[in-house]
Amino acid sequence: MEEIEVPRHEHPVRPFTRFLCGCCGAHCTDHERIYGGYRCNEPGCDKAFHKECAEALPEIINSFHPEHPLKLILDYSCPNACSLCQHKFGIGYSCSLCDFHIDLKCVRIPPPTENSCLHEHPLKLSHGEPSDSLEYDICGDCKTNPPPVCVVSSTTHEHQLHLVPRRMDFTCNACGTLGDRSPYFCLQCNFMIHRECIDLPRVININRHDHRISYTRRLGHGESPWKCGVCRKKVDGFYGAYASSKVPSFVVHARCATREDVWDNVELEGMPEEEVIAPFEVVDDTTIRHFSHDHNLHINKDGQILHENIVCEACVFQIGSEYFYSCRNCDFILHEKCANLPRKKRHVCSNQPLTLETVSRAATCSLCDKRCSGFRYESYNSFKVITLDVQCGSISEPFVHESHPHPLYYVSVSDSWGLKNRSKLSCDECDFSLEIKDALLPKKVMRNRYDDHPLFLSYGESNVNGEYWCEACEAKLHPKEWFYTCNDCGITLHVPCVVGDFSYIKHGTAALLYTKGVHEQLHEACSVSNTSICRPFCVWCASRCMLPSIIKFPLSGGFVYVCSEKCFEKLEDMIGKHFVILE
Repeated sequence: MEEIEVPRHEHPVRPFTRFLCGCCGAHCTDHERIYGGYRCNEPGCDKAFHKECAEALPEIINSFHPEHPLKLILDYSCPNACSLCQHKFGIGYSCSLCDFHIDLKCVRIPPPTENSCLHEHPLKLSHGEPSDSLEYDICGDCKTNPPPVCVVSSTTHEHQLHLVPRRMDFTCNACGTLGDRSPYFCLQCNFMIHRECIDLPRVININRHDHRISYTRRLGHGESPWKCGVCRKKVDGFYGAYASSKVPSFVVHARCATREDVWDNVELEGMPEEEVIAPFEVVDDTTIRHFSHDHNLHINKDGQILHENIVCEACVFQIGSEYFYSCRNCDFILHEKCANLPRKKRHVCSNQPLTLETVSRAATCSLCDKRCSGFRYESYNSFKVITLDVQCGSISEPFVHESHPHPLYYVSVSDSWGLKNRSKLSCDECDFSLEIKDALLPKKVMRNRYDDHPLFLSYGESNVNGEYWCEACEAKLHPKEWFYTCNDCGITLHVPCVVGDFSYIKHGTAALLYTKGVHEQLHEACSVSNTSICRPFCVWCASRCMLPSIIKFPLSGGFVYVCSEKCFEKLEDMIGKHFVILE
């Protein structure tokens, strides 16, 4: 596939015959549709260009100004106004002999005689709704930027396709969904297709599957009814869909696979498979060399229970009785399962691939919104940065949780302002849902300051009428809510009193204070253990710090402590405002 260079764009672009909605990367003032043209295939860059904009010649003769040649100009700092539509533009053509300017949208307007390809009779301007009769209607966008009458796309059909420019109900053969107007039609096969489905990408990666998936024109019938790997609804084998060659049972609706929150907008046809890099080298049967550490790590499988303050460098949680790797030269330690975390992976919360970062620093997980340190998965694009702690990064669908009999699936819900996502896991079979932070609570917590025995997570007891009391804060505990309990002693504790707001920050790790929306490391704040007999007072709420991990930082010549996320956020606001005043 031949690629070309486009002025003011850093990557080469490749031709396509798809129909796209959105702005042209050349800023040509046409914000509606791109019928074919060129697109960038670099990860994180989704720019597309009209064919005429990408191939803009240095000089042209235009029918609206035939007396002089027009020269291409690229000047975003001093935009001109188009002599036809009066819109200002940064890229277009100008006459050096007179004051005539034309943007790239108006350059594409065909002479009046060329509109006969859509209809041979004069058209009247209408400000109402399209008619339901057989009268011919055409919108303003298609009048100034008409779609091609005939297209060829080997991906979706082997024959030439012809536009049927009218309102009509049909089922698209490429995706299997309904349409109500202007399909493209094959005269030989009785094949109909949405204009948006022409030239669907042939090979892609999506965030619901670890392998590439490929488009097939007709899925056929499997041993059991096909089920979409994104929406979980039935996939009709008579129509086109995407399938995995590595996992034959995994299929996806064409429309689901190419959703902007599922696909990374990179077409992989003709590109080699990305090499999977292992997270460690095997030295011998009991020793590995992990990419995150300079020394060899040795496996321990004897069930040794370590001190509660010794935590895994990756997930920042107790080692417990699980197998682990440890370093004999320093105190570096990893759960065996954390040592096997993939260095790159895909995740349902982002359409971009995630990379495992191992430099320990305090951050906030984009999925569960808790502060954490240790390893994390990150992805970057031109719009935002995704940061996931390794627990959230390991979530996959379907998610099975012992508190519920049905599988759960990821759902992202925005607040009323559309600014903050509150992710959760939801059940398709009933109205049950689970917050991400709750779904990842440890089922078992080893030694703690309140009991020498392990604590187990209870999902509520529906048949209890009495009251429970929390051993930590000495407040009431509702037995129908989740809590931790000891099977030997019978003590009960609130979940936050066992797994506090700062339990996922390794003790001694610097915490980030957020001032004016920018990360600032102030006062070298860090997480410390709160397991001593004398518990400090919180500088904000003035109460005793009850949670197992708290934040400590120097202030006014001494040290102060913060007990919870709620108090920490309020303190951030106070320090932030004071910090701005001092500037």
